[in-house]
Amino acid sequence: MRRHDTILLVIVAALLGMTWLLPSPSSRADEETKSTEKAAAKDKPGVKKTVLRAFMQKKLAASQSVLEGLAVEDFDLIAEGAKQLKTTAGAAEFMVLSDAEYLEHANDFRRIVNKLAVAAKEKRLDGATLAFLDVTMSCVDCHQHVRNAPVDK
Repeated sequence: MRRHDTILLVIVAALLGMTWLLPSPSSRADEETKSTEKAAAKDKPGVKKTVLRAFMQKKLAASQSVLEGLAVEDFDLIAEGAKQLKTTAGAAEFMVLSDAEYLEHANDFRRIVNKLAVAAKEKRLDGATLAFLDVTMSCVDCHQHVRNAPVDK
C-alpha cells in the first residue's frame, strides 16, 4: 500500500505541476492583450509561429497521453506518448534556437524521453513516473530559457 501511495503522490504532484504551468485567468487576459497588441503591430502571424504553435500542441498531447497512461498504469499508452515525444524531439521544428544552452536543453529532453520509453517498455511504473517528472521539468526549464532568450533572426 505504501508504494501505491507514493506513486499516487507523484502523479498528483505531476498534475499540480502541469496545472501550475497553465496560465491563470488574469494572465490569460494579459496574454490576450499582449497578443492583440502584437497582432496589431504585425499584419498577420508569421507562418513559423503558427507551425511552432501546432507543433507544441502535438508535444502537449503526447505528454497528456503519458500522464493518462501513468494514472491508469497503461504501459502501452505511456510508450506511445514517449514515442510521439521522441518523434517531436527529432523534428526540425523542435530546434527553435541555436545557442548552446538551448542545445543542452534539447539533448536533455531527448535523453529523458528515452528513459521514459525504456521504463514503459520494462513496465516500471515508478521509473516511468520519475522520468515523466524529469520530462516536465525539462520542458519548464527550456520554455523559460526560450522566453528569456533574444529573438533568433
